[in-house]
Amino acid sequence: MTSHLDPRQILRRQLRQTRRNLSSQEQQSAALQLSSRFEEYADHFHLTSGNRVALYLTNDGEISPHVLCADFWEQGIETYLPVVQGKHLTFARYSSETVWQENIFGIKEPVTMDYVSGEVLDLVLLPLVGFDSKGGRLGMGGGFYDRTFANKKTTEKPRLIGLAHDCQEVKSLPVEGWDVPLEAIITPTKTLFI
Repeated sequence: MTSHLDPRQILRRQLRQTRRNLSSQEQQSAALQLSSRFEEYADHFHLTSGNRVALYLTNDGEISPHVLCADFWEQGIETYLPVVQGKHLTFARYSSETVWQENIFGIKEPVTMDYVSGEVLDLVLLPLVGFDSKGGRLGMGGGFYDRTFANKKTTEKPRLIGLAHDCQEVKSLPVEGWDVPLEAIITPTKTLFI
């Protein structure tokens, strides 16, 4: 029987399973290491009080930015979460008082009518399913980040940074024409500037 899945879909399934297989202890350790790795390059990202950073709530074994989020809150950096609106993302303020609802994918989103567009953000930390050393990236396949930032020029805000577990690195990924390039990819043990 022949599979009707393209190679990217097959790889996506394999990598998602790999990250789901990480224990809760491995996940927590990775989140702490990710925060330390980010701190090493904090000066490069020029984040200060009042800056706006989007991150995400973990789903499906993604590396968690929760330690980074706590650090941002301590520094007075505003944090935002993606909210699915049609085929694009908008972003809603995230705080300890955020009220939740589930979106069409079963992922929690803030309940608010006060959304901002991606252009007003300074930095966007986005989850990856897979990546390679040349900056190739593989997402969940919905294209939400790509559509949301399709018209972004490389030198414009926001800076796009991918986050992943080390086990999600592959030898090579094809770059598609619609893939919005990232500035960097950060894992618990490495930072790749692209």
